[in-house]
Amino acid sequence: MIRIILNDLWLDVKRNFLTFILYFIVYAVITILGVQITLVQFLRDLQTSGKDYSTEILAAMESSPTLQASAVSITAVATILFLWLVLRKMPIRLAMPLYVCAVGEKEKMHYLRLHLVVKVIFSLLLTILVQLFMSGRFFLSGGWMEIVVQLGLWFFLILALNLRTDPGNRKEALEAAPDMVTEKSEEVMAGVYWFALLIVENIVFYTLAVTHIAWNHWIFLVWMLLFAVNALIAVRCSSPILSYMLSYEKMYYPLPDKKE
Repeated sequence: MIRIILNDLWLDVKRNFLTFILYFIVYAVITILGVQITLVQFLRDLQTSGKDYSTEILAAMESSPTLQASAVSITAVATILFLWLVLRKMPIRLAMPLYVCAVGEKEKMHYLRLHLVVKVIFSLLLTILVQLFMSGRFFLSGGWMEIVVQLGLWFFLILALNLRTDPGNRKEALEAAPDMVTEKSEEVMAGVYWFALLIVENIVFYTLAVTHIAWNHWIFLVWMLLFAVNALIAVRCSSPILSYMLSYEKMYYPLPDKKE
């Protein structure tokens, strides 16, 4: 099954390779512009000093925790946008042969869960690599509490982004017979409401880092409670979304014949 899943992901990459390159260029531009805007005030101070911009900026980035945290935070924001665009092109799908071969629902669900796990791991590695490439670091702090929370936030965010299933022929069905298409409430919840909650949580986390608020066990406890809520949402949404794909008829609607 792993081979089938990896082959499916590779086909998505090949099919959208140029699009992904374009997304990365946009991501890099947004990140660079964001960091430059953050350094505007610093650049103004240098303007009258006559010092070399590049040397002073590098020195400031190495010595100022605030600038470092700001740069990593801006990179993280751009990375979220980049992942959202990329993962839209790589939905979870059930291999077509599994719809027609003698495979039970248990095996199909195992395949879909494995597909989700592989995509989450792939997305997390991609996130770390692009942030290391753009900002030189991924973790904002060396403290174990901050590292645990940051990894947890990215895990849930990536999970929410990956809970996007194969649309099947939904677009064509909406045009031909809109009354026949039903909304997947769990996918809407994961893709809209849960994603919005995770964005707010990320904003709070990176704001804490930029403002250098000291972490303690009470702050960590609050984050653990939030993670418990996220875990409940993940459990509530994941299985129904994957189960939706077990029925071929729910993915590929029987379209009425077009009139000549």
